[in-house]
Amino acid sequence: MSESYQLYGRLLTYLRGKIGMFSLSLIGFALFAASQPALAKLMELVIESIENKDSDARLFLPTIAVGIFIMRGVGYFIGNYYNEYVGASIIRQIKLQLFNHLTTVPAAYFDANKQGNILHSLHNSVSLLQVLVTTAFKTLVREGLTIIALVGYVFYLNWKLSLVFLCIAPVLAYMVAATNQTFRSISRKNEGALGKALQVSKELISNHGVVRTFGSQDYESARYESAVNRAFKTQLKIRKVASIFTPLTQVVIAMAMAFIIYLLLSPETLAKSTTGELVGYLTAVALLPKSIRSLSGISVTIQRGLVGAEVVFKLVDVEPEPDLGEHEADVVKGKLEVKNLRFTYPNSETEVLKNISFTVQPGEMIALVGKSGSGKSTLANLLFRLYEIDDDSIFLDDVDINRYKLANLRGHMSAVNQNISLFDDTIRNNIAYGKKEYSDEQIYRALECANALEFVAALPKGLDTAIGENGLKLSGGQRQRISIARAFLKDSPVLILDEATSALDNESEALVTSSLDQLANAKTTLVIAHRLSTIIKADRLLVMRDGEIVETGSHAELVKKNRFYASLYQTEYQNREKSVD
Repeated sequence: MSESYQLYGRLLTYLRGKIGMFSLSLIGFALFAASQPALAKLMELVIESIENKDSDARLFLPTIAVGIFIMRGVGYFIGNYYNEYVGASIIRQIKLQLFNHLTTVPAAYFDANKQGNILHSLHNSVSLLQVLVTTAFKTLVREGLTIIALVGYVFYLNWKLSLVFLCIAPVLAYMVAATNQTFRSISRKNEGALGKALQVSKELISNHGVVRTFGSQDYESARYESAVNRAFKTQLKIRKVASIFTPLTQVVIAMAMAFIIYLLLSPETLAKSTTGELVGYLTAVALLPKSIRSLSGISVTIQRGLVGAEVVFKLVDVEPEPDLGEHEADVVKGKLEVKNLRFTYPNSETEVLKNISFTVQPGEMIALVGKSGSGKSTLANLLFRLYEIDDDSIFLDDVDINRYKLANLRGHMSAVNQNISLFDDTIRNNIAYGKKEYSDEQIYRALECANALEFVAALPKGLDTAIGENGLKLSGGQRQRISIARAFLKDSPVLILDEATSALDNESEALVTSSLDQLANAKTTLVIAHRLSTIIKADRLLVMRDGEIVETGSHAELVKKNRFYASLYQTEYQNREKSVD
């Protein structure tokens, strides 16, 4: 219960700036709740008028009846509309907060969590939260105020008879508490199963070509069916508990009602009360079960919503990547220095980089070579501070990169990766990604440098052509040239090329290589290379093996030494060049 109160308390913090609208919804629900005992009082007045043969009552009782229903309707509208307004505003705020927070969480978070689970948190769990802050909250407030109004009225009419409600209150409270605990446990399992199903479906959509070429449709269908079946079973458990809980609640309420009717019809009570008073009391009591049933019936919704809140707030509580640096430089020369760098990925015990040290002078091209898994891409990622590193490990222009503000540090670097990352947007917005200040002339110049201007100019809408998800409407070579044009436009003094030409055929590579050479001439360039032509052009090679730099020198020098690089060159690079040819 304390955990539930904490979650609700945290949700209430989102009411800041919405108190006026929230208050209007409470006023509306209060009007609606007040109409319930007013109906009971109206029944009392009608019965008394019939008993007294009071024909004059026809002049004002209908007006009172219309007034009560107008009050009820106005209260219902105000309460529901402003509750929905506040609820939708809170959900919008949480969605924006979640998405914005995802742009700041460390890279390690994405390494440790599956994309399907993250998407589930961002959408499905927020949907559960939306039901909690709208439908469930509306029912909780409206029916709760109605019960308070009706119980207050029946206690006012006959407090001795109404003590029965105090007797059943602990029973109902125990039933709700026990059921809620069960709901919460099952709902957590259900959310996990739904997240797994979303992950499998996302992988099918992303890798549909691989699924078909390997004939793995049945395998993927079985994975999805397994996840959906787990979710189905947990949902059945939720419905089973709810189906048992609701009639049990009704039985308890019915027993209380039966006992009240028994006492109401006792000779003592009949002797002391008029027919109108008894009918009014009974009417008020008869209105209670519906509200109690509605209130107890939202337990499932509330507990699922609270599980959604747990998932959402778990993501919100992920610490953003640290950005404690205060140093900013308008321009850097591009000198890179790495000193005794050691690195282990979070939640891992294996050291990926061991005692890495080297210096890259401004304008110099360094090639990182080595077998897959030797730590080349990890080293490139650390230059962008995608992961936390120790102080005095990496320097840019003789300043520890931990001292730079993140945006400033990353503004001085550009990267073109083997895994091309494009967005479902226009060519213009992909090249000038995230920036509005670039002119079309600058974008065209970048395209020309990347040898992409010709094919872009031939497109029906030119720069305004939408390229689809991850550029699926373009060929592999065209996609890579768009990403290279993006690096040209950024024009950063430090350039990192992670197998940047690997997706290109020979003709496309020839077009891009000269442009990359032009770009790299005036920049500090770190190349992760698998092409011999790129390796030979580098000023120095850093040969990596099992996270360590084992050799340093030019291509010719290292071949002459006839050590690890010479063996790697013979078995890997020459064979790769032959296969490309």
